[in-house]
Amino acid sequence: MTTRIRRLAAAPMAAAAIFTAAGFAVAVAPTAVAAPATPSPGELQAKLQSALNGDANELESGDAAALNVVRDRISQIPGYNWSVSGPVAVDGDALHATLHSRLGNYDYPVNLTWVDAGGTWKLSQASQDELVGMATLQNPN
Repeated sequence: MTTRIRRLAAAPMAAAAIFTAAGFAVAVAPTAVAAPATPSPGELQAKLQSALNGDANELESGDAAALNVVRDRISQIPGYNWSVSGPVAVDGDALHATLHSRLGNYDYPVNLTWVDAGGTWKLSQASQDELVGMATLQNPN
């Protein structure tokens, strides 16, 4: 019985070897990568704070130095604070949430996007550019 099972298992492998040797390609489907879990607004706020603290792993660009101007500007404005709020919306490989930029009673909402980069949500290059543009009073477009 064991010999018969071995023959049955060997048959597909032999067929694959014959087709490969004959110039036929054997197609193998790529392994599906699961999308990362949807983070909460608090988790996104922590990711953004990490990026502002110099963690390049939180940025699609990988360039944390670009956010230095944002961090420095925030520290220069007395009474300024910010937070990330939901709803957190996932659209394919992009995730959207709102940054609330506040000074006193003034609240300026900014839509931010994170992208799925290898199974990790990273702040998109476009959102990074927008934050830098706001901090330097320049239009990022």
